[in-house]
Amino acid sequence: MMKKIALAILALLLAGAAYFYFSFAGVARAGSGYSAKNICSGYFLSGFSPETMKTEALIGASETLANISYKLDEEQRSVTTRLYGLFERRAIYTPGIGCTLLSSGEKRAEMPVTALPDLSVSGDLNWPLGSGSGDVTNEYDDLLYAVFAEEDPARPRNTKAVVVVHQGRLIAEKYADGVTPETPLIGWSMAKSVTALMVGILVKDGVLSPEAPAAVPAWQTEPGDPRAEITLDQLLRMSSGLKFDETYSVATDVTQMLSNESDAAGFAASMPLEGPPDTIWSYSSGTTNIVSGIIRRSVGDTLQDYYAFSQERLFRPLSIRTAVLESDRDGTFIGSSYLYASARDWARLGQLMLQDGVWDGQALLPDGWIEYLITPTPTTTGNEYGAHVWLNRDPEDPTRQRLFPTLPDDAYYMGGYQGQVVLVIPSHDLIITRFGFTPARNDGVEALAAELITRLSDEAPSATTAP
Repeated sequence: MMKKIALAILALLLAGAAYFYFSFAGVARAGSGYSAKNICSGYFLSGFSPETMKTEALIGASETLANISYKLDEEQRSVTTRLYGLFERRAIYTPGIGCTLLSSGEKRAEMPVTALPDLSVSGDLNWPLGSGSGDVTNEYDDLLYAVFAEEDPARPRNTKAVVVVHQGRLIAEKYADGVTPETPLIGWSMAKSVTALMVGILVKDGVLSPEAPAAVPAWQTEPGDPRAEITLDQLLRMSSGLKFDETYSVATDVTQMLSNESDAAGFAASMPLEGPPDTIWSYSSGTTNIVSGIIRRSVGDTLQDYYAFSQERLFRPLSIRTAVLESDRDGTFIGSSYLYASARDWARLGQLMLQDGVWDGQALLPDGWIEYLITPTPTTTGNEYGAHVWLNRDPEDPTRQRLFPTLPDDAYYMGGYQGQVVLVIPSHDLIITRFGFTPARNDGVEALAAELITRLSDEAPSATTAP
C-alpha cells in the first residue's frame, strides 16, 4: 500500500512539474525570442553592442532578462539567445528588412527580399531635402543637454538622440556616443502612425476606403461572422471591438504575438469580438498588424512587393534612406512595432504630417488625410487618440488632464515604448524627435518642448523653408 501511495505521489509531482514546465516554457520562449530579436536589430541596424542592448533595452523592460545569454554570429548575421540556459531562440539579419525572429526550434531561414540600391541624398542641401545641417547652431544646447542628463539612477533615461525642427529647418540636434545622424533607431509603436500613412497612400490610389469593411480573409470564411462588418476606420481608431491584451507582461497577447507567433496579423485576426465595433476603445498592437496584412495584400501580397511599396511610395520621396521595416516569419511587416530610422528621418515623417501629406510640391497623401488621423475617436473619453496618432486634446472628463498639460492642445505625436516620440506642434511649426531606452516615463520631452516654445516665441520670426 505504501509503495502505491509513494508512486501516486511521485506521479502527481511529475505531472505538476511537467505542467509547470510547459506553462513556463511558452513564457520563457517569448522572453528569449524578444531578446534575440532586439539584440539582433540593435546590433545590425543601430550598431549597439549586444551588452548595451541587454543592460539598457532588455533589463529595462524586465529584470528577468538579466538571465539571458546570447551568441552573436557575424558570418551568419544572426543572434541566438537562451533564458536560464534553455529555450533557445534565433533572429537573423537580412539587408533591407532588418532582423526576423525565427520560429521556435528553427535554425536558419531565408527571407526572400532583394534590397533596393542605397538612396543618394545630396550633402549640398540642408535637411530635409538633403543631408546638410547648416541650420543647426549651439543656441539650444543647454536644453538638449538637460534631456540627456541622468538625474535619477533608479530611472535612467539612456537618451540616444534628440532632433528639433522649427519652420521646416533643422535647428538643433544631439546624439549619444556611438549614435550619428544616420543611425537607425527603433520607434516601437511610432510605427503604427507610419502604417496609417501607408494606408493613406492606398486611399489616395483608390485601393482602400476607411469606410469599407476591412479586407481580412479570415473574417469572410464563416457566413455571419460579425467581424466581417469591421471597417478599416474602426481598425485605425482602435475601436473594432476585437479582444486583445496589450499588457506588456508574460503570457499576454502582445507578448505572444511579437515573440512566439510566426504570423502576427493572422494571430491578431483570430481574436474574437469582446464588444460591438465602435462601442469600445482598446489600444492594440494586434489591430495594427491586421492593418499591415491588409496593406500587404493590397500591394501584391509578397514581402518584396510590400518592401518596394513602403520604400518607393513613402520613404524615398521624403529623402529617407535609413528606414527599415522588419517583418514576422510569415513575411508581413510588423507595422505595430518594428520600424527603425534615424532621428532626422523620423523628423521628416513628422514634417510630412505637419504639411498635410505634401512634400516638395507633391501630394503623397489624400487631401485632409492628416486631419482625419488627428480627429479624436468618439469612443475615447479622453480625446487622446485619433486614427493611429496620439493627441493632446482636452479630455471630455474634467477630472483628467492632457498627457502634455503644459503644451498646446493642437499638439499630436507618434509615441513608442521606452520613450520614443515624434512630437508635432502645428501652432508653433515645431517638431521634436526623441529616442532612448527609458523604462519609466522620464524622457524630458515636455519640458524641452515648453522651453523651446518660450524661446522661439521671443525670437524674431524667420522665413519658412519647408519642402
